[in-house]
This record gives sequence, C-alpha cells and structure tokens, in this order.
Amino acid sequence: MHNWQKGSFQIVAGLLATTLLTVVYWRAVDKDWSAFILLSNDHIDETTFNKAVTFYSHDGYDGQFFYALALSPFESVTATASPPSENSFAQSTDSGITIDNPVLRTKRIGYPLLAWAANGFGQGDYLPFAMVLINILGIGIALGTCLLMTTLFKAPSYYCLMPLAFIGVWICLFRDLSDHLGAAFGLLSLYFLLKDRFWAFALLGIIAMLTKETVVFILLGGAVAKGMNVLQRKQFGRAVLLSLPFLAYVGWSTFLGWNTPSDGTLLKHFDWPFAGIARGYAEASPRPLFWLGTFVPVALISLEGLLELRKTRLSNLVQPVTLLFLFNLAFVLVLSKAIYEDPFSFARNLLPLQYAALLLLMQQKQSVSWFTILVSTGTTSLFLIAFILQLHYS
Repeated sequence: MHNWQKGSFQIVAGLLATTLLTVVYWRAVDKDWSAFILLSNDHIDETTFNKAVTFYSHDGYDGQFFYALALSPFESVTATASPPSENSFAQSTDSGITIDNPVLRTKRIGYPLLAWAANGFGQGDYLPFAMVLINILGIGIALGTCLLMTTLFKAPSYYCLMPLAFIGVWICLFRDLSDHLGAAFGLLSLYFLLKDRFWAFALLGIIAMLTKETVVFILLGGAVAKGMNVLQRKQFGRAVLLSLPFLAYVGWSTFLGWNTPSDGTLLKHFDWPFAGIARGYAEASPRPLFWLGTFVPVALISLEGLLELRKTRLSNLVQPVTLLFLFNLAFVLVLSKAIYEDPFSFARNLLPLQYAALLLLMQQKQSVSWFTILVSTGTTSLFLIAFILQLHYS
C-alpha cells in the first residue's frame, strides 16, 4: 500500500482516538465543554458575567484568558493597546472576566480568533465547544504535517502518529491552550519552507507566531539555514519573506505593549543552563513521579536526537532541521524554575523541542528507537488514565 494511503488511514485512526478520548474526558467532567476552560472565580465579576460557564474556586488555568479573548477579540485588542491606566497590568473585559496580563495574552490572539470565528463569528453560543474543536483541528494539522515529513524524509508513515505520544498535546487539548496549535502551524510552515514555498512559510509562520511565540525556534532554524542560501544567491525578495513572521510578531507586540510598561514576565522565565530543570524538580514534591513521567520522554527523544547529531559533520549542521533542533534544545536548557516547577507548564512549552527531535530523527535515520516510543506512549497513557480517573472520582 502506498505511504500516503497508509498514512491517511493512520491519521483518521489517530483523530478518531483523539475524539474518543475527548468524549471520555467530557463525560468525566459531567458533559460540560466549559470545564475545559478552567475558569477561576477570582477572575470574574459575578455582577456582569452572564455566560453559562462553570467556574472554580482555584486559580484556574490559561485557557480562561483565551476564552475571554475569544468572546470579543477585537474589543480586547483595542483595550490592550489603549489601557485605561499605564500602571494597570490586569484588564477587565466587557464579559466580566479579568485578564491577568493583557499584553502577553493578546499577543497570542491566533487561537481565540479562530475559536471566535468557529463560534459563528461571535454570534453563536457554543464557544467552549468551538475551542475544543479548534484544538482537535490543530492535532489533525500536526498529524498531517508529520505525514508530509515522513514522505519528504522517506520515513515510515506511522511516525505521523508520534505527536499523540506527547503529553503536552493532551494538556493543551484538555485545558484549552494554544501551544500545540501554534506548533502545528509552525511545523506546516516549515514543511513549505523545505519545499521552497516561501510565501506559504511567511503566511503560516505569521499565524504560528501570533498563536504561541515559543514556536519561534522552529521557524528560526529554517529561516536562518534558508536565509544564508538565498542571501548568497542575492534573492532578497525571498529573504524578506523569511523575515516576515518575526517582523509581524515584533510589530504586533510593540503595538499592544506600547502604552504598557514591562512587568518583567519574560525575564523570570530564564536562568543558567540546567538550573531551571534542577530547581523545578526540587520543587516538584509531592509529585516527583508525575514530574519525572512528564520530563523523561522529552529528555529521551532529545538525547536520541543529540546522539544522532554527533554523526553529522560540522559543515552539515547549518541545515533547517538541524538548526531548529539545536535552537530549541538551547532554549529549553535555559528555561527557569517558573516553567519547570509545573509539569503542565513545561510539558506544553517543550512541545517544539519534541517535534524538532522527531523531525531530526526522521531526517537522519528515518526512525525513532522503540524504547523512546514505548516510554513516550506508556507515560502518556498513564497520564491520560490517571487524569480522567481523578476527575471522575473527585
């Protein structure tokens, strides 16, 4: 059977499995799509909030801010760019939900904007379901792009299912987060770059950067490698296209944050190499097993990629896939305790590195070790079972 035919069946099977697990999770939370949002009552004004959405007494999670943006994305952008007070970091929306860091959240407008469109361009009353649907679409994009990559690198088609073994993918799905959707668009833009489709890279790269900025090193690795080539050939138009995703993000960030002083959020996310990992593990108690179960699969596939890279000549390192792996590896090594102390946080922030390692292994040796696959699949399966059972019996 042709690689495409097998791959198509595998993607359909993967999406069916994703849908089934989503329904199981939905039933575990009393058939409530709004439970994916994890909206905290600390962030709502009960006198003005009138949506049929479940909220909780704990801090909630980042999905609540994407939900707030998706309710009225254009009004939120306007309010963020022109805050009522230059010393105010929190912003109350018309819906009654307070966004804790409006500039940071609104930079990632891609996911809420797509959810707003899926919700009948703001006219529907099924936004919580639309947000879950968009994330399932993101998983489909990732699986499809990985299939394209297996064809490009002549690797077995079943590696297109490898993203389902990444815990961060499921965390994003079950908590209405944008990380995986951004990575999916970033992967697709990289594929088009490898095929020398520069316009497609620019367009999808902009969408990826405005969905989650941590995808930057997937794009940057490809852009640097290709950029050196096009500059040598004096193809300056293509060089401009390569820079557009980064320029768009800088311009968007400047527009949103021009009237708001920095709160130092960015700086607290970085530390000396390995320091954040060590301090994060030290803070993991009483959940060190969950921390290790989340971290080990990422470390394994990264280590396998690094060992494979040792066989590469120094002159061959300046290649798109090689550079994006090295850039992402360097990035995660300097992330601080603020990221690593929470397994839910680093599992999703390290998704680009897992994808980079997967692409590197498919390109270099057309395979991933069965040990890595077994550990990744096993830990993710245990995570899903424990996560759903905890909800069911809580």
